[in-house]
Amino acid sequence: MNNGFINWMKSFLGVGETKVNTTATVITTGQKLAIEIFAIHSAINLIASSISKCEFKTYMKGTEFKGDVYYKWNIEPNKNQNSSQFQQDFISKLLFNGECLVLPIGDQLIITDNFYQEEFAISENTFSSITSGTLSFNKTYNMSDVYYYKLNNIDIRALLSNLVKGYNDLLNMSIGKYQRSGGRKGILDIDSTASNNKEFQEKLDILMNTRFKKYFESENAVLPLEKGYKYEEKGGEGSKKSTSEIADIAIITKEIFDRVAQAFKIPPALLRGDIADIGATTDNYLTFCIDPLCKMIDEENIRKNYGKAAFLTGNYIKIDTTTIKHIDLFSIATAYDKLIASGGYSIDELRVKSGDVALNTDFSKQHFITKNYQKIESLGQETTVTTVTK
Repeated sequence: MNNGFINWMKSFLGVGETKVNTTATVITTGQKLAIEIFAIHSAINLIASSISKCEFKTYMKGTEFKGDVYYKWNIEPNKNQNSSQFQQDFISKLLFNGECLVLPIGDQLIITDNFYQEEFAISENTFSSITSGTLSFNKTYNMSDVYYYKLNNIDIRALLSNLVKGYNDLLNMSIGKYQRSGGRKGILDIDSTASNNKEFQEKLDILMNTRFKKYFESENAVLPLEKGYKYEEKGGEGSKKSTSEIADIAIITKEIFDRVAQAFKIPPALLRGDIADIGATTDNYLTFCIDPLCKMIDEENIRKNYGKAAFLTGNYIKIDTTTIKHIDLFSIATAYDKLIASGGYSIDELRVKSGDVALNTDFSKQHFITKNYQKIESLGQETTVTTVTK
């Protein structure tokens, strides 16, 4: 994808080579697909990078606890990947394919590349013909033996391809107009004296494909013509590029990115890199894109790591998406104080959420509440004051 996109950009901007064509420019299929694939990969990379920043918190009897499951999901899922690499690979496959199969092999988590799933109505589904890189697993796994994540029953790539196809056609037309608007044009007049020569075709090929090519590539040049040939430059537009075609290309590219963003439930402005009202845009992104995806992952991890009995006693795993947003301590100082004063969080809990280290002292683990907070029933009640006289 990367090489195709780079080559497309070079062709589009005219970098690295100059071409003189006697026929209309033909845009290849690879060039047509480049902007679509680039937009899809941009969206997937954004989501994968976001989730790789999250902490997979584990709880035992409702209290946060760090054990083997925590280490596996946050530090070392397998011997060849750290957690960030694993999460990016895992989320990318899930979003691009609509599903992802992860095998627990010993104390390692292995992301698979290919597999076959046999589905049943009541019994467990089974997985076979599983490969990961050059490794093949010659074994059939039951659903309860693996982590299987699935977004929905619709292939998002097929939907996006059909959706974006119309925009691709318009984009390619605009690129063609852009290229033609800046090309040098002229009329070559060939009289009958030259065309009746038996070597006419050979000389014409040399003139069009060699001599004219050098003439157009040179900054200053003279083109000698044989008798019977007359060339006239037309339009004088060799140095011009139409701004309307550039605007068309920018608008269509924006539309493609917007449609891809909507498919992944990303605010279009965020995928395009707009920074206006970034706070509200990020909140929207977390609410409608990241949180539902993490909830689906949580549910699969809980039922495979813990099961019903353990979950009902307060043992579970949960992805903490609050770590995605950067926190400026000075900008949240007032809110920080209010959360402590209302008894909502302890000092240690807020230090961890703001990216600092917990103090782990008795007072930092306590919850405080100011005297401003009281039960509504106590409002309006008079306080009895006892005066003692001697």
